[in-house]
This record gives sequence, structure tokens and C-alpha cells, in this order.
Amino acid sequence: MILLLSAFAITSAVLHIRADFKQRWNQTYIFKPLTLAIIILIALFQASEVSIFYKTMIILGLMVSMAGDVFLMKRTDKFIQGLSSFFMAHLLYLAAFISSSGFPTNYYLLIPGLVIALLFLKILLPRAGKMAIPVTFYIIILVMMLWQSSDRMILSYTSSSILAFLGTGFFVFSDATLGINRFVKKSSGGQALVLLTYYTAQLFIAYSV
Repeated sequence: MILLLSAFAITSAVLHIRADFKQRWNQTYIFKPLTLAIIILIALFQASEVSIFYKTMIILGLMVSMAGDVFLMKRTDKFIQGLSSFFMAHLLYLAAFISSSGFPTNYYLLIPGLVIALLFLKILLPRAGKMAIPVTFYIIILVMMLWQSSDRMILSYTSSSILAFLGTGFFVFSDATLGINRFVKKSSGGQALVLLTYYTAQLFIAYSV
């Protein structure tokens, strides 16, 4: 079941990336939400090695992410609503990570995330305009998620913690690329990279339940 759903999710993601690249927006409206819907099914049917709370938080995060995807679709681009949706999704993912490992405080693991955050704040904030404050808070929650997922992986080193860490890493890369593509220099290739790493992130996080 999971393999079949994964194949469907990957196919739908590829079709969405292709539709965006060719600016076939009617196809985007189908395949963008469909891809997340399939990933949600993967999380639902995945044989769990985690708590019910963890699984519930991840599924809720995926559902909120799907709402964020809808807000960010081309002709209904509502960036602040989309950003808010993904901020909430990251809070739910963070709650899942903390629920299974407490709140680890290995602060040295925070350093890489802080370096990345400061770099992108320096690049994005001068160009973000009125979005500067929301973007700053969004970067903070990403850093927290990366910190806690890496700490959880080191503490437990289970398949769940490894997949969640990889998913978080892909999310950071995807959102960094999105920020550059939106505020610095827009390109169709950049958008394809954003989507590729975004769907990879969501798949890994769904597999982690």
C-alpha cells in the first residue's frame, strides 16, 4: 500500500512541477493539492513506530500544509496566508518531535541553523519590505525545527528520527530557495527546485510516523 501510494505521490508531484514549468495552471490546481492529499494517506496508512500524538501532529501538519499550498497557487497567490499556514505546520511538526524526545538542549546543534538563519536574514530582509517580520518569525521556527529534529536523531537514532531530520533539512533548503526565488531573483528553474525539495521533505516527514 505505502509503495503504491508513494508511486502515486511522486507521479503527481512530477506532473505538478511540469504543469508549473509549462504554466498550465489548470493542471496545477489539480496536482498540487492532490500530491499532499496522497502524502497524507501515506502518513495515515504508515505502520507506526511512534506515539499516536506524534502521528496526529504530523498528519495535522500535512493537512495545514495542503491549505498553504492552495493559498500559494498561482492565480490565488496569498503569500501571507500561505506563510502563516506553513508556520502552523512547522509548529505541529515541532510538537511531534518534542513529544518523542522531550526538549533536548544540546545548544551546539543549534549553531548550524543559526548560521543559516543569519545568512538568509541578511539576504532576504532588505528585499522583503512589509514581509520582513513574518519572514523573520518563519525562519526562527525553521531553525527550531531543524535543531530539535537533529537532537532527536542523535538521541534515539531510529528510522523515524532519521527520516524526520532529512525531511526538515529538505524543508530548510526548499524554503531558502523559495525566499531567494521570490525576493531576490525569480526563475522557473528555481521554482522547480523549490517544489522538488518541498515534496521530498513532506514525504520523508510522512514516512517518519
